Amino acid sequence: MRQMMLFCLFILGISQLVQAQQTATTSTGKVVILYDNGSWKYVDANLAEENVNSQNNLQSNSLEEFPVSKEVKIKDGVVEKTVFVEGPSAKLQKYFKIKNIVRCNFTLNSKDGKVTLKTDWKVMNGEGYSYFGFINKGNKISLELVGGQSLDLVYTEEFEPKEFPKYGFTTYTASLELSKEQIELLRRSIVLRASMNWSRRTEEYKVIAPSYFIKALAQILE
Repeated sequence: MRQMMLFCLFILGISQLVQAQQTATTSTGKVVILYDNGSWKYVDANLAEENVNSQNNLQSNSLEEFPVSKEVKIKDGVVEKTVFVEGPSAKLQKYFKIKNIVRCNFTLNSKDGKVTLKTDWKVMNGEGYSYFGFINKGNKISLELVGGQSLDLVYTEEFEPKEFPKYGFTTYTASLELSKEQIELLRRSIVLRASMNWSRRTEEYKVIAPSYFIKALAQILE
């Protein structure tokens, strides 16, 4: 009986450890572990001395790991849709135990030297407008990056939600353009956290694909 209890505790501990971390791959192919508290480290033990926890060291390490190129060259292309964030809404959790998830798919499109990020939001509630409102001009997705840097992706147009009460969800389809400065930073950055600034509130959602921009931008940049 005692052995069974110890085994269950061991399994529980492993489960909690897995939930508390994610892995991502840098532009140079090195794998890092991302922890919920914002810290990170290399999986390869030989790179342990490069692992840092302080803000200043993180910044220095990030710049060495991802050198800045002098010019961004963009080729035409479309990167397939990927789930970028998905998790419970703090607001919806107050009223719904199950129907409280918010998901956003990213699709990257480049044409004639311009890069557009299409964001497909899905709120698992048929009355999304009541809780989140519109995506207005000036609303933004705020990203916190490894290295202590942050970046705001700002919408320049207004987008209305489409509510489907019968099926229990609401969608927002909105696009924004990435500047060359943003592209240069994102192509070498792992995303730790993401927040969406809706017209009615701002919420943080779990990042499902921390190395999304590293992988996606590599497909449209020369």
